[in-house]
Amino acid sequence: MKCKTCNEEVIQKSRVRLLAAGILMLASFALVFVTLFWTPAIALTLTGAYLFMWATLGRGCWCRNCKKFNLF
Repeated sequence: MKCKTCNEEVIQKSRVRLLAAGILMLASFALVFVTLFWTPAIALTLTGAYLFMWATLGRGCWCRNCKKFNLF
């Protein structure tokens, strides 16, 4: 697969692993960190949402040249 931005080859990460990591990070926000630590909770939520979007919308693909994942 080619990158839409720079036309270089993209690599593909495991979508299952990305989804699992994203969901676990979002769940840890809701269960543990929201009552104890606000700063790590916000960081985990944003990172989990990013991984979730990368796995679903970006299909787990990543361009090493321009450091982007193409949506759709």
